[in-house]
Parts: sequence; C-alpha cells; structure tokens
Amino acid sequence: MKFAVVSQNFETIGGKTGRARNFLIYEASQESKPVLLEKLEVPETEPTFHDLHLDDTTPHRLDQTILITGEAGEGLKERLSRRGITVYITSETDPVAAINGVLQGTLPTVAPTPHKDDGSC
Repeated sequence: MKFAVVSQNFETIGGKTGRARNFLIYEASQESKPVLLEKLEVPETEPTFHDLHLDDTTPHRLDQTILITGEAGEGLKERLSRRGITVYITSETDPVAAINGVLQGTLPTVAPTPHKDDGSC
C-alpha cells in the first residue's frame, strides 16, 4: 500500500493538509516494514488539495493513497475520499509509527476540524 504523510519538515507528521506541499511517501504492507520512497515537494505549478476544493476530476499525484496527517477539516476529509484517498488524522508525530498503527489498527486518531464558513481550509 502507498502512504502519503503530511510533513512540513520531512521528519514528523504535520497538519494543514489542504495547503500542504511536503509529503513523505512510503510503501508498506502487513508483510513488509514501511519503506520511504520519496520526499515529495509538490511544486507551486501543481494544485494543492485546497486549490481543488470544487474540482474532483483534476488528478492529484496523491490520489488513491492512504494519507496520514495531524490536522484536516471535515469537508476536506470527505472530498479526499472521493479521490480514493483514505485520511487518518492523528496525534502521532512519527511517520513510521503512524503507518504501523494504520496497518495494525492501533493508530490513535483525532476528529476532523469542524468546518468554518470563513473560506479557510
């Protein structure tokens, strides 16, 4: 399975998923330990999830992944699910521990941030 971890510093799990451009990309399964495939920095020329707020058809390079983040809003989580992205919001800060938690069903999760009508994501 392919995992994308929101990580502003390419070391720990971060938040602000809608505008994130830095991700750690891992491959992992029940039978194999997480392997870091790349440190992905989405260029300014490509859209963030926030940019695709009203667009479910433009491809995003993280479509069809398992996304781990420290923060995401209710609406964003729903929109990403339409892209085949399963979102886990967690207080865990270690990417490998979080991936292992997803695989073992033990990842501590937190609720999505309630929706605000102020235009933020």
